[in-house]
Amino acid sequence: MLSRKWKVGSGKIMFGVIVSYLLWFAACTPEEEIFTNDAVQLQFSQDTIQFDTLFTSRGSTSQLLKVYNPNRNAVTISAVATGRSSESPYTVLLNGVPGQQFENVRLLGGDSLFLIVEVLIDPQNENLPFLEKDSLVFQVNGNQQDVKLIAWGQDAYFHQGWIISEDTTLRGDRPFVIQDSLWIEPNVTLSLDSGVQFFFDDRAFALVQGTLQAEGTVTAPVVFRNIRTDGFYENSFGQWDGITFTATSQNNVLEYTKVRNAVNGIVINTPDADTIPDLILANTIIENMAGYGLLAIGSDIEAYNTLIHRCILGLTYNLGNGHYRYHHCTLSNGGRFYPREEEWISVVFLEEVPRDSELASLEVSSHPFYGELTNSIVWGDLSDELLLDDLSTTSDIRVQANLLKFTDTSRSTNIYNEDPLFVDPIVFQYELDSLSPAINQGVKTSILTDLNGADRDDQPDLGAYEYQK
Repeated sequence: MLSRKWKVGSGKIMFGVIVSYLLWFAACTPEEEIFTNDAVQLQFSQDTIQFDTLFTSRGSTSQLLKVYNPNRNAVTISAVATGRSSESPYTVLLNGVPGQQFENVRLLGGDSLFLIVEVLIDPQNENLPFLEKDSLVFQVNGNQQDVKLIAWGQDAYFHQGWIISEDTTLRGDRPFVIQDSLWIEPNVTLSLDSGVQFFFDDRAFALVQGTLQAEGTVTAPVVFRNIRTDGFYENSFGQWDGITFTATSQNNVLEYTKVRNAVNGIVINTPDADTIPDLILANTIIENMAGYGLLAIGSDIEAYNTLIHRCILGLTYNLGNGHYRYHHCTLSNGGRFYPREEEWISVVFLEEVPRDSELASLEVSSHPFYGELTNSIVWGDLSDELLLDDLSTTSDIRVQANLLKFTDTSRSTNIYNEDPLFVDPIVFQYELDSLSPAINQGVKTSILTDLNGADRDDQPDLGAYEYQK
C-alpha cells in the first residue's frame, strides 16, 4: 500500500507538470491565436453601406463588408447585430448563415471577416421614395462600433403580361415595373405623361400594335429602362428586349424620352403607302444597346434633337424603302469600352433589306426610299460610320450641313473626319466643347431649341446640343 506521503509528493509533481505544460503551451501559441480582453478597435472596409433605390417587395443585390482585426491578438466579437433587430429590413450573411444577430464570433489577430448585406423593403403605399436606415453593430470586449446601412425604397405598380386594350393615360406618380411584357393592342392609344418611368425585368419587352405617345419634359422625361440600377447595371447593355412597333402601329411620338440598356432600343416595321411619320423622336435619348439603337424597316421616321449612342451593332439603320429624316441629331459610337467590328457601321441608309439578313422576310414600304440627314453629327472610332445607298437610281438621300466620320468626302456641304470635341463622351456628355468644329456650322431650320431646352441662334450648331458659353 502506497504511503500518504508518496501520494502527496506525487500530486505536487503532477501539478507541477501540468503547470509547466500549460506554460509551455502558452509560450508556443502564436500571438494571433491568443485572445485579448482589452478594449480593441476593429476596422471596416467602409463606414456606410448604401443601396441604390430599390422597389419594395423585391430584394436587393448583395454588398460586401470586410471586417479587419488590426490587433496582434485574437478577439471574440460578442455580438454582430442589426440595430433594429427583427424589425430591420436588412439581412446579414455570416459564414453562409443568414440572420440579424450573431454571437461570439472569433477573429484572429491580423485576420479578416467577410459579411454579406442584403435588404428587402416592405411597401409603404407612398408615391415618393422613402429612406430605410439602420446600422450593423459590433461589440468587442465592452467596446461598440457600427456601420451605417442606408437604402431608398420606392413603391411601384407591378405588371405581368400587361395588355392595354383601350385608350389609356398613365401618370408619373409611381414607376411601372414590367415583369415580362407590355402590349398595346391595334387601334388603341397609350398616352404617357411627363415623368412616367417603366422598368423592365430581364427579357421583358414592349410591343406596340397601336399607338404610343410619350410626352416627357426636359426635367421629367419618360423613361424605358432595365430594372436594376446598381453599380455595373446602371449603364450596361442588353438587360431587356426593347420596344417593337408592328405593321398596325401608327402616329407614335416619343418626346423627351429615354430608352436605355436593352438588346435593341426600338425596332419598327410599319410599311405603308404614305410618308406620314409612323414614329417621331423629339428630344429623345437612346443609349447602351447590345444590338441596334433604332432599327427601322419600311417605315417613316422623323427624328430631331435626338442623341443615340453606345449601341454595339449600330445606332440607326434605315432599310426597305421608307421615309427617314434626321435633323440636329448626335449619333456617336465609340467602342473603347465595348467590342465593335468594321462592318458594324453606326448609321445606315439602304433602299433594300440585305437578302442574307433575318429581316429579309419583312414587308417594306411601297413608296420610294428617302433619307435626309441635316445639322447632325455622325461619329465613332471606325473609319466609316456612315453607309449610303448611292448605287440606287430610285432612292433619294440628302446629306448636308453635318459633321461626318466618312471616307467619301464628295458632298461639299459637310465637315469630314474632324473630331467634334464633345465635352466628355465617356460620361455621356455630348455637349460641344468651346473649340468644337461643329459650332455655328448648321443651317437655319424650324427647330428653335436643343435637347436641353436651350435656344438655338440664327447660326445653329450641329448635333443635338447648342453650345452654351
